[in-house]
Amino acid sequence: MSELKPAPRKISLPFSLFGLAAAVALALWAGNHYMRNEASLFYGLAAGLSFGAAFAFGQQIKNHFVPPRARKSSWKVEAPGAAGLSPAKLAAQAARKINVEFDDQEIRTTVRGTRREGIAWSELSDITIRISEGDLPEPQWIIAGRVGDDIKGVLVPNDAEGLDALMDAFKQRLPGFSDDQTYQTIIAAMSALEGSFHIWSRKPAT
Repeated sequence: MSELKPAPRKISLPFSLFGLAAAVALALWAGNHYMRNEASLFYGLAAGLSFGAAFAFGQQIKNHFVPPRARKSSWKVEAPGAAGLSPAKLAAQAARKINVEFDDQEIRTTVRGTRREGIAWSELSDITIRISEGDLPEPQWIIAGRVGDDIKGVLVPNDAEGLDALMDAFKQRLPGFSDDQTYQTIIAAMSALEGSFHIWSRKPAT
């Protein structure tokens, strides 16, 4: 079970205002002495630290009136190096861009509107992230299941349109997908350049 971190202590508005005024006054005093004392290192450091403190107090005051937005954690693996592709490679990649869609019955991939692969939700039993080999490592989601003696599934590139919505559906539909262990495995895959990372398996019915 993951340990919860305590929420950061919020500084009161009056204290922030007082701190800002004091930091600005100290910065002006130190800056004035810095100019008068032939660029003294002591006054230079004092001025720099005071300006930094003034900025920090200013941010605290801003947050009192405009609270920062909570960042939504992403379970999507960011593929490294995509910005280094040439325009020709980017155009070729866009031409074969894979989308992933789903409804209540199945998950399917399409290319330019044409169905490519599909697997029913009831058949889905295993999800793995595989980092493909090549000049640019490409994370791919292998969404698979066993149908009789055969294994079928869909291969979804990490940059597929619709993958974020599918991740939300996984959290709702797949028992255990949203737990901490799954999240930590996906985080590990983020920094990987190769290999396979098993994300989820359906537990046998008891």
